[in-house]
Amino acid sequence: MKRSISIVLLLALCISVFAACGTPTETVDPLESAKDYIYNTYKNASEVYIADYKVIGQILVGDKTFSVDWATDASEENVKLVKGADNMYTVDINEKNPEEVTYTLTATVKDENGKTVSVSFTRRTPAAIIIDEGMSYEQIVEAAYKLEAGITMDGEYRLYGKIVKIDTPWSDQYKNITVTIQVGELADKPMMCYRLAGEGADKLAVGDMITVEGKIKNYNGTIEFDAGCQLLSVGYEKKDQSAILEAAYKLEDGLSMTEPTTLTGVINKIDTPWSDQYKNITVTIICDGDEAHPMMCYRLAGEGADKLAIGDTITVTGTIKNYKGTIEFDAGCTLDNVIKNEAPAPVAPEDPAEIVKAAFELAEGASLPYTCELTGTVASIDTPYSEQYGNITVTIAVNDKAIQCYRLKGDAAATLAVGDQIIVKGNITNYKGAVQFGAGCEIVAKISLLPEDIVKAAFELAEGASMSYSVELKGEVVSIDTPYSEQYKNVTVTIKVADKNIQCYRLKGEGADKLAVGAMITVKGTLTNYKGTVQFGSGCEIVVEG
Repeated sequence: MKRSISIVLLLALCISVFAACGTPTETVDPLESAKDYIYNTYKNASEVYIADYKVIGQILVGDKTFSVDWATDASEENVKLVKGADNMYTVDINEKNPEEVTYTLTATVKDENGKTVSVSFTRRTPAAIIIDEGMSYEQIVEAAYKLEAGITMDGEYRLYGKIVKIDTPWSDQYKNITVTIQVGELADKPMMCYRLAGEGADKLAVGDMITVEGKIKNYNGTIEFDAGCQLLSVGYEKKDQSAILEAAYKLEDGLSMTEPTTLTGVINKIDTPWSDQYKNITVTIICDGDEAHPMMCYRLAGEGADKLAIGDTITVTGTIKNYKGTIEFDAGCTLDNVIKNEAPAPVAPEDPAEIVKAAFELAEGASLPYTCELTGTVASIDTPYSEQYGNITVTIAVNDKAIQCYRLKGDAAATLAVGDQIIVKGNITNYKGAVQFGAGCEIVAKISLLPEDIVKAAFELAEGASMSYSVELKGEVVSIDTPYSEQYKNVTVTIKVADKNIQCYRLKGEGADKLAVGAMITVKGTLTNYKGTVQFGSGCEIVVEG
């Protein structure tokens, strides 16, 4: 028996007998007084009980103690009486009885001479609402509609349904809302969710599909989730997925689950961007916040897969396997549902140095939450270009840091060589300790190192725009725009390169203090269009040749 309802009672009753001045009054039998006390105590008590309750086993009238024995006409299978050391009886009812039981509860009061009197009460236990594991949402609702008024189902339950009515709008003060949902096709059995709370409850609207969990009761004829019910999900069905994840992570290498499985989770990583050629994408999801059991969705396909982003909540169906230690949905998994993340997508820092710094601070297996674009010099060809797959793996040097570009694609991929300067775009991850652009990264541009090409690109910059990489140009000083500053150790000059004038703003380096018109210098820095003037930005420096 799971619950016990205690009735707080007085265990001693003292009756004072007195005589008025004059004629003596008739003496009242203490045994009858004891019976009257029992009757008055329990006559107004609830007739219906769905859980164990207690009654007294002894009372005191004046200076006399009377025992109270209790009995019922119900079978012990349905109702048992158990006397405790505290002289209280527990009426132990069978809460799992599928049939209603009406019974008579009789109290027999006995005095010290063995004389007895009795008083009886009618009690009833409604038929139990039996919820078996595996029952559908509709079956749970059908069972709830059998509840009598004032009765609450034992335990907490979860239902998934469509909001058909906003009964009480969201309260900023109390942080809750009351809505009514329809479960499945049960339009005639609505379920109110009273004072529903939880993330997203303030944005609920008619038509939303939601998952709610809480205690279900019959309140004055209304079947409802009681106050304190929680909103678990909006737009998809929230299920306990822990058993699936645990089973998946017990798979041995190379083994798969025998049946297709469905999981819902939040994308925390884009492993391979969407491929227009193959019409799929590879992502990793976290289910129910369980970061210890990530689930890769390998070559995921389906409507909306091309627009997936980190933070989106998705539902995926497929076969789960252990592929060389990675627990994943195998190729062929399908996207069933998408709830777009309303939060703005993270944006990569403008300064490449900040991106590189963040990349090298990643924990193993983690990824940067935004798409990155970096310029670097090819330091090594790790895997030659594949004509079959149209990709190459190289390592580039960016700010003196080595970053691998895994399965790099793009028009210039086939002709890459050590020393080439390229711009790469993709998702950066820490793969087993190595910082890399993941599979699916692409070449945005292969940068020509010819001065005329660099100058041409610089003069095509829009006002306020800058090149995303550093370049070197050699030219003749044609003007000293700001003389050398001993305080700041810089000078501003203009040089001519390929018949174009380029300003070198706050130029530093060896010999900067001795520059004169006509001098030939090599300058390194980032080219920008500042209010219509093409210039090397502040921080550019003289490259000492030789």
